[in-house]
Amino acid sequence: MQLDRAQISIHERSWSDNLDLALHVIRRYAPAIVAFGLMGILPAAVANHLLLAPTATDELSDNPIGLYYTLVLLVLIEAPLATALVTIYLGQALFVDRPSTRTIFHTFRACVLQMFLLQFLLRALMIFPLITIIFPYGFWPYLSEVILLERNPLVSRGGQISTLRRSARLHRGNSGQFMLEGFGTLCIAVLLTLSLSLTGNFLAGNLFGISLHEVGRLVVAQGAMWLVAVYFTVARFLNYLNQRIRDEGWEVELNLKAERDWLERQLA
Repeated sequence: MQLDRAQISIHERSWSDNLDLALHVIRRYAPAIVAFGLMGILPAAVANHLLLAPTATDELSDNPIGLYYTLVLLVLIEAPLATALVTIYLGQALFVDRPSTRTIFHTFRACVLQMFLLQFLLRALMIFPLITIIFPYGFWPYLSEVILLERNPLVSRGGQISTLRRSARLHRGNSGQFMLEGFGTLCIAVLLTLSLSLTGNFLAGNLFGISLHEVGRLVVAQGAMWLVAVYFTVARFLNYLNQRIRDEGWEVELNLKAERDWLERQLA
């Protein structure tokens, strides 16, 4: 791990700057992000399609709004677990030129129980009532990064801080800021999803001559949602780094560790 050769410059940025930087990161690491993204997203997308496609073809279901609303809720619940490999890869790629696939999967296996409990089951309980949806986005938006990148135990032991306590410490006192950023993310995500969906429907009809029915439009809409989810996974990773820099002076810690490693190499 080369702490003094970070692939992304470690310094504080604004939320909007990180949205722009996310596009450059995706371009730089596109093959790996696509590969690791598909590994988690494909099973979730297939399950969603099998669940909702029969409803889309049911003549008794004339309410497409309810169909797409359900799809949105499913993607929101599944996104952290489905994109976990992307987050782990980004954490490795920040300091390593060629991240090890074995290490990425080993990290995921070590974290999958916490991700399932805290970012799937708990998230489902928070999101489906809708009124409590503010909790994942307004109180602990970086819980996935804490679980996957810091790898604290679920329960404190041996002097190690637990995941929930570490998350509370990272997010403490910033709920207002997180809610504003979450609202901004929601607005951009809706616009991006609509743009990608309409573009997909337009290309299918005018470029390929395919007339999409409800099931086809459902496939396009879900594809657009997952593309947006991957984009915001990268943006959230960058904002997580920003949060640590702002509240913990993380860039100073990294510089000191890099100097220590350099001195150790010189004295070896």
